[in-house]
Amino acid sequence: MPFDEFVNWALYDPNIGYYRTRRKRVGKDASNDFYTSTSLGRVWGELILDASLKLLAKRPPSKFVFVEIGAEPETSILDGLKHPFAHHKVIRLGDKIEIPRNAIVYSNEWLDAQPFKRFKYDKKRGTWLELFVGLNDFKLVQIEKKTENPLVLSFPNPVNDGYLIDWPSGSISSLNELASNPSWFGVFMTFDYGLTRSCLFNDRPEGTARAYSKHKMLSELLSNPGEQDLTCHLCWDNLMESLELAGFKNVTLASQESFLMTHSHAQIKEIFEQNKTPMNNKMLALRELIHPAHLGHGLQALSAVRF
Repeated sequence: MPFDEFVNWALYDPNIGYYRTRRKRVGKDASNDFYTSTSLGRVWGELILDASLKLLAKRPPSKFVFVEIGAEPETSILDGLKHPFAHHKVIRLGDKIEIPRNAIVYSNEWLDAQPFKRFKYDKKRGTWLELFVGLNDFKLVQIEKKTENPLVLSFPNPVNDGYLIDWPSGSISSLNELASNPSWFGVFMTFDYGLTRSCLFNDRPEGTARAYSKHKMLSELLSNPGEQDLTCHLCWDNLMESLELAGFKNVTLASQESFLMTHSHAQIKEIFEQNKTPMNNKMLALRELIHPAHLGHGLQALSAVRF
């Protein structure tokens, strides 16, 4: 099967899919597999709430629905927070993505949880090969095949033989479907890991795909399907183009630190004023969210508006 179909099966199969089975995936506990901004509690929700109001500018928040895509079961970033929005809608796995006419659409590491394809350059033949997944003696293996996929027409011929490109096809199609729907207006913001096309094509010869289990990054993508997370870096250029083609303005990519310092400045100031002790839990959470050595630089924010 094509590699993206394998990823889709390993992550979303109703019987064995990593995201389908009941388990605690996200959090700092040793039994979890990874953690992200949402793991840091209500501070993250307060910052996103503040950023939403800033991006709305002077538009009344009571006219907009806050839509959260991809939340973990029984969680939401606005849990326990008072908000000025007309409503708070949470879209979880299996829910149909329906966006109200006036909406603030938010997600955190939703797009990098979509299937991706793998391609490998064969320098001797001067061509790109597509990677598939098959069985050899009852063991899952990668199989290289010459491809007619039109995607490779946009790929350059690299210097390195065996150069790998993990192409985030699922994230691009998911955002295209969401953004190209002309029936909703408002704010879009998502937080994730990604790179430029140039970086994916020239600076990552081993690709960007990885697996996560128990807070360890693993390179064995075919091992234990359904028991580990599979992901790859997004391609920011394609996602920004998708938003622009759908009529979004002020399409901006920034580090999470820069985004929060720009759009959540009022809330950050309030946290500093109310929590004078550096070791206070709220201050520690804020530091982890914005410090370049933690989530502040690694995660990036893509935002845009359509009014």
